[in-house]
Amino acid sequence: MKKMVNCASCGAEFQAGLVRCPYCGTAYEPAAEEEYMGKLEGVRTELESHKDDAAKSTGKALLKAVVLFLLVVAVILALAIGIFILPEKRSRARQQERKAEFLQKNTVTTEYE
Repeated sequence: MKKMVNCASCGAEFQAGLVRCPYCGTAYEPAAEEEYMGKLEGVRTELESHKDDAAKSTGKALLKAVVLFLLVVAVILALAIGIFILPEKRSRARQQERKAEFLQKNTVTTEYE
């Protein structure tokens, strides 16, 4: 048989496992504390089970950030090459062509003189 207690408010007798007096609703602190601690333990257990999920999510987010950063760096490098290096090479090639044409014209001109 379960332990019986008397309500501190109304004096009625009820089972010690009840959180509240069934007659007046006054809280029975030992049972309320036990229920609260049980719920708290359930929350702790649930959080513990999600700890690995959080680590995996953090790892995935970090990997996405690194990949995105590398893509941005690659795009910036490609733009820099397109804006600065390629025009410079084309300009040098044009200068070489003009120089060759000039030398060819001057060589041809001097041969006929």
